[in-house]
Amino acid sequence: MTPASEPNMENASHEIEAVIEPSSENAEPLVLVRVRDSGTTFKMSPRELNKKTWLDKFSREDVAHIGFLNAATYTDQLVPLSYFPTRKHQLTPAVLLLALVYVGFLMLSNVTGARVIEVKLGWLPVFGPTVVGIPAALIAFPMTYAFSTIITEVYGFRVSRMVIWGGLAVNFMFVVGTWLLSLPPGLPSWEAQNPTLAAAYPALALEFARTFVASTVAYFCGEFINTTFLAKLKIATSGSYLWARVVCSTFVAIVIDSILFCTILFWGRLPREVVFTMIGIQIFVKLIYELVLLPAVATASVRLKRIDKIDYYDYHTNFNPFSFRD
Repeated sequence: MTPASEPNMENASHEIEAVIEPSSENAEPLVLVRVRDSGTTFKMSPRELNKKTWLDKFSREDVAHIGFLNAATYTDQLVPLSYFPTRKHQLTPAVLLLALVYVGFLMLSNVTGARVIEVKLGWLPVFGPTVVGIPAALIAFPMTYAFSTIITEVYGFRVSRMVIWGGLAVNFMFVVGTWLLSLPPGLPSWEAQNPTLAAAYPALALEFARTFVASTVAYFCGEFINTTFLAKLKIATSGSYLWARVVCSTFVAIVIDSILFCTILFWGRLPREVVFTMIGIQIFVKLIYELVLLPAVATASVRLKRIDKIDYYDYHTNFNPFSFRD
């Protein structure tokens, strides 16, 4: 092969996304290949890829991986597949924008979480003139699931894990800072001119702290359940059935999140039947919310895959939410 015809990263049209270990379904390892222009992926064996028509489509680094993997397979000396690097993508402007909006909705949910708003169901014949209460955060919090779903589907669990922890850190800084700034005594002249605000600020700071505890537990469990399920379902379905995967992962997360949030924040402060009703309504409203957002989530995921040329599969990912070394 002449230097002019050698593949390189600039003209390579295909790249190795991951190497899949042998299993009961495949006797030999498979290579997950991604088409750089379209972002689509497919699986082939090293033996099939180790032909000139295919090797010309890859970079020199990937060609070396294919040749080494093919030789190791034929000689029955297959090295641990953990030695083969799963491609890691750098953060793109789209990831940063998604993360910022995600954190914005998360903070809005925390600020409004303790307020219960009245919802009249008289417009639904099934309920009659029923009035129920729901947390105001129910309007904003489901948006976090939409954005974490997009991030996980396109960029993988590792990126979404970083965003989830980042959102938690920002929220913690906001709550602690608000509480600390409520401790020093206010200027007497200012308190005299703003008595309502002077009395309300310390109470709001304490309420933010209590809401933070409830929302953090629910948020942590719900978000990691959603992203973990979605990433694993993507592998199990080879990237197909996006709508079904999103609905399944989000539904499980919504149920757990709603139970934890309402129980921690309102148990003992509201009658039990009100808390149970609130949990049921939260699950119902969040699920409807996510179903309405589903077309937008699916469309955004597909377009971002094409724009950033990324469609990440978490084959070798450590799904431990507390681990960052993978």
